Amino acid sequence: IMIFQHKYMPQTLNDLILPDRNTRQRLTEFVNNERHNSLIFYGPYGTAKTTTAMMLASMRSQGLEYGGVDFYQASEINDKTFDRIANSRSTQKMCGVEMPVTIIDEIDQVSEALQYKLRWDIDHHSDRGCFIFTTNKLHILDSGLVDRCDVVELPAANTSQWFNRARWILDQEGVTLSDAKLQALLDTCDGSIRDLMRALEDASLRQSGQPS
Repeated sequence: IMIFQHKYMPQTLNDLILPDRNTRQRLTEFVNNERHNSLIFYGPYGTAKTTTAMMLASMRSQGLEYGGVDFYQASEINDKTFDRIANSRSTQKMCGVEMPVTIIDEIDQVSEALQYKLRWDIDHHSDRGCFIFTTNKLHILDSGLVDRCDVVELPAANTSQWFNRARWILDQEGVTLSDAKLQALLDTCDGSIRDLMRALEDASLRQSGQPS
């Protein structure tokens, strides 16, 4: 069974709905190992911050022996975690990953002391790897940590930006909607991609349930 949202999860940068060309260019350069700064993805709930982080990390190691993603939730971060991160980065380097990536989800929930330790890691171990942090609350992060990262906003889903992607998804599902009806459907969404995907799934299920 394929969950609808997972079925249409972005696989490449072309699948992402980004706010502007500059953001797309920066992320493309990161994927191509041309940029090595740590990143912070911020924005409201449901804007694919974690999905984007994991996709980018995976793409940087694509084709190499190391096929995993070094991912941590905020609740997992403690003093001992830094040894795990260092060991993972060493493994990635041995597998040919040029600049290993460590993802920490919801960095705003990590304690102030550990955020400061992450600052120290970025300052002293930037040649060993970089971080991608995600947060819904950029304003409460340690300002020094923010200053050390390339900050990328992933804003709420804009219905005009999502129109073509939504049309493509419905086409894959065999769903026919007029432009007006599709726009009306998108206008019911609250800016969360999860909410938008639920609306598209509802449209797909309603049409599939209609008698032929």
